[in-house]
Amino acid sequence: MSVDFEINDSIAILTLNNPKKLNILNTNFIGEVYDCLSNIERKANVLVIFGTEKAFAAGVDINEIEALSFEQALLNEFIDHKWERILNVKIPVVSCVEKYALGGGFELALASDIIIANENAKFGFPEVNLGLMPGLGGTQLLTRIVGLKKASELIMSGEFIDAKEALRLNIVSKVLPSSSNVKQETLDLAKKIAKKSPTSLRLIKEAIQLSQNTGCIQGMKIERNLFRSLFSTSYKEKLTEEFLKK
Repeated sequence: MSVDFEINDSIAILTLNNPKKLNILNTNFIGEVYDCLSNIERKANVLVIFGTEKAFAAGVDINEIEALSFEQALLNEFIDHKWERILNVKIPVVSCVEKYALGGGFELALASDIIIANENAKFGFPEVNLGLMPGLGGTQLLTRIVGLKKASELIMSGEFIDAKEALRLNIVSKVLPSSSNVKQETLDLAKKIAKKSPTSLRLIKEAIQLSQNTGCIQGMKIERNLFRSLFSTSYKEKLTEEFLKK
């Protein structure tokens, strides 16, 4: 197994653990991730993704790509729905990046809702240096975060950026000193989120994702209906009553 998985107190922890190969992503590796996350929404309230100290994930396995022709990749559906599992998780996803998040590893991090990094983290899309391009959503996800021009520069040049620049571009949520325990701080944030209403968290995530794919007015209407739908939940009734009593 190249993946470690556990659930504690409504927090699912997925650790990419193939340090000798810098957690490179291939079909078998992603299959393990997919299996771990089966029905995750019924088991946990937050998903945390860790890499290792050497790398979060260093991209797609070039050995697997090199052996495929376009026809083989198309007919065998190389990069199928299993590779999109993180993006489609309905609970909050928090990724912790300590070193390299490159290519497919960068896309894996971008598919999460929150990224916590230490100051040693590096991000980039080196695919263009191999005559390739991002294939797990990088052109779409990065453009929505940093804008058309900057995304074009980063993807077309293949240059890496450090954690400080990633924070400036709103790619990561927080950058911590290398001396700090970034994994523990990530878990502390996950614990804080996990205590919130499961229904609220799912609908908040849905509304935020919709904001990236709809017009502002339409998105506001959808948000309003999601907001109203929370009125009948037990969490809303209990917490608003407690608040008014105070």
